[in-house]
Amino acid sequence: MNTGPTLRISTRSPWPSAAVAFALLAVGCAQPDTPEADSAPEGGYADSVFHNGRIYTVDDDRFWVEAVAIRDGRFLATGVDAAILSLAGSETVRHDLAGAMAMPGLHDAHFHTMAIYSSLDCSPPFFTPAQMRETLEFCRTQRVEGHPWLVINNLQLWDESETVTNEILNEIFPDIPVMIRDTSGHMRLVNAMALEAGGIDENTSEPEGGQYLRHPETGELTGVLVEPSAFLPLRALVPQYPETALEQARANMAEELFSFGLTSIQDALVLERDLLTRLADADRQGQPMPYMLLHLGWSYPEGEARLEQEAMIRDRDQFETRRVSAQAVKVLLDGVPIPPAFTHVPLNEDGTVDETNLLVPRDVLADKLIEWDNAGLKVKMHASAQGSLRVGLDAIEAARAANGDSGIWHEIAHVGDVHADDIPRFAELQAVAEISPYFWHEGFFSEDPTSYLFRTLQQAGAMVTLGSDNIVLPSFNPFPPLQGVVTRPGQSVPVATAIDFYTRNPAETMGRLDDMGSIEPGKIANMIVLDRNLFEVAPEDIGETLVQLTVIDGEVVYRRQ
Repeated sequence: MNTGPTLRISTRSPWPSAAVAFALLAVGCAQPDTPEADSAPEGGYADSVFHNGRIYTVDDDRFWVEAVAIRDGRFLATGVDAAILSLAGSETVRHDLAGAMAMPGLHDAHFHTMAIYSSLDCSPPFFTPAQMRETLEFCRTQRVEGHPWLVINNLQLWDESETVTNEILNEIFPDIPVMIRDTSGHMRLVNAMALEAGGIDENTSEPEGGQYLRHPETGELTGVLVEPSAFLPLRALVPQYPETALEQARANMAEELFSFGLTSIQDALVLERDLLTRLADADRQGQPMPYMLLHLGWSYPEGEARLEQEAMIRDRDQFETRRVSAQAVKVLLDGVPIPPAFTHVPLNEDGTVDETNLLVPRDVLADKLIEWDNAGLKVKMHASAQGSLRVGLDAIEAARAANGDSGIWHEIAHVGDVHADDIPRFAELQAVAEISPYFWHEGFFSEDPTSYLFRTLQQAGAMVTLGSDNIVLPSFNPFPPLQGVVTRPGQSVPVATAIDFYTRNPAETMGRLDDMGSIEPGKIANMIVLDRNLFEVAPEDIGETLVQLTVIDGEVVYRRQ
């Protein structure tokens, strides 16, 4: 094992050069069982040390070390056991890793903290329209007491959205409004009571950028609402759940993130001010939580929803805390990143973009990218097909032409299918290829050689990050998709590269590589300990990896029982 240099010490440390010399000298004389050195180094001992491990630092040289020292929430030093233990005093907490692999905490580049709310909905296992009746009977027993609506998740609607109606829904729930969220997140099925509550009837005109699906024979509303402009006005009518239930749901979400080794996330779409306030307040109160970059939603066309979105963007500084930042925006360019394709923006045979389903006009998008880039906002653009992806890259190109290199890494989300002409543009435009391998790994796609181009994009110099889109899939455990990335037929990458996708790359794209993404002196002490060495087990076993310990800001926030 390459342990790298004997000792690396934080440049943030107040130690003078003499103290550094003392620490280096200690390598030759300190023993692991020595409780502490004869005299404390200037600045004090480490708060904690993790030793006797195989720690993959993911630093510039991808060094392995045996131990790390932590002080004031940051890595103080890395190196061999004897050197690090010499920095431990009588009050230093010692963690014996017993040879286990440790590494930087992981990052989910496409998370949805709206799961706080949806966890209180009725969330049965994924179900199809054929299983509607039994699922509705189950959800009848799951209503939150006193809540006037029933919200249900996990309907697999995309294959049958044009034939499904709300007939059974009206039969079982004739007296309360019901909204069912499909697994793609881009459609809702609602009953007649919900349509009535929203003032939607046969004479209501189609919302711009959305659809109220109608029966192909009768022309009657089916209750299927497509895209946010169609269903967000109804979603806004659903009252909030009780505060105590919401706070417990937030704490549960943080605990689950820690259990999977996720110490930082990007929320890919925040639409509610209450959620912003809740997350910021939790951090101010010292509640355990990962670091978060929140992308505030912005939609087209203008309207009441847009006014509130733009107000939240203007007020973003109010929600800044140590671990929470709202300096980012999210825009949907087209529909679902899985079938049905009728919501996609494809390329025509001549290479032009079919703009039929484009949710934001190209000139409007380009102007907004220029504006946001100039304001220091990072933009994530949802693109499900080759055409929408090209539109997103074109908007980034417009921002670069207008503003020069702002240093901000704007992102294309769900990079599943890329035209060959657009592959080199990611590197040229300093654009992020954010991919959701969870979709492919969970079997939503076939072995299409033109999709999920992990190796091709990486070799072309693209900055690749990975996200779960957790609202769509039943789990945001990063290890099964990590296995998918290193075993993808024809597009696999080495384990070290895949780890970069989850650590260094997202840290760099968020402008936080000085703070995160690797285990180095001076960086925030976010680290996880695993039950196996990812470099030594068979690639097919990576998906079964369990996190034994999660550390954030030097504090253990999760320990597997």
